[in-house]
Amino acid sequence: MKIFLILLLLLTGFQNKVKLNVTVKNIQVGKGSVRVEVYNTSETFLHKYLVGETLKASSQSLGFSFDLPEGVYAVAVYQDLNENQKLDKGWFGIPTEPYGLSNNFVPIIGAPTFNDCKFKLASQMTITITIK
Repeated sequence: MKIFLILLLLLTGFQNKVKLNVTVKNIQVGKGSVRVEVYNTSETFLHKYLVGETLKASSQSLGFSFDLPEGVYAVAVYQDLNENQKLDKGWFGIPTEPYGLSNNFVPIIGAPTFNDCKFKLASQMTITITIK
């Protein structure tokens, strides 16, 4: 059993890492911060992110970069206008702060799903998300 765990740890350490660049546009300059969260499963989507990063809303466009294993991912972005470290929502769970999703998916009814926003990361890639 110990040998299996050691081999598993060694193999996961040698996974091919790929750079995912996320450009966020339409930021309200000087208002709070911008949060980017990357998800890798439908079960954790919008609940528990794999990696995330926050930057001050210092320009209309910001760039984020993540080194990830090849795989399938979805990205959620929001501008935290009041700096409370969460996406504020109003009636029926509708966001009251600017947000965006990979594939620039815009939900019509209900919350977005991982499948709505997923993309395959196999080589270095840049995605652009426009928050609204």
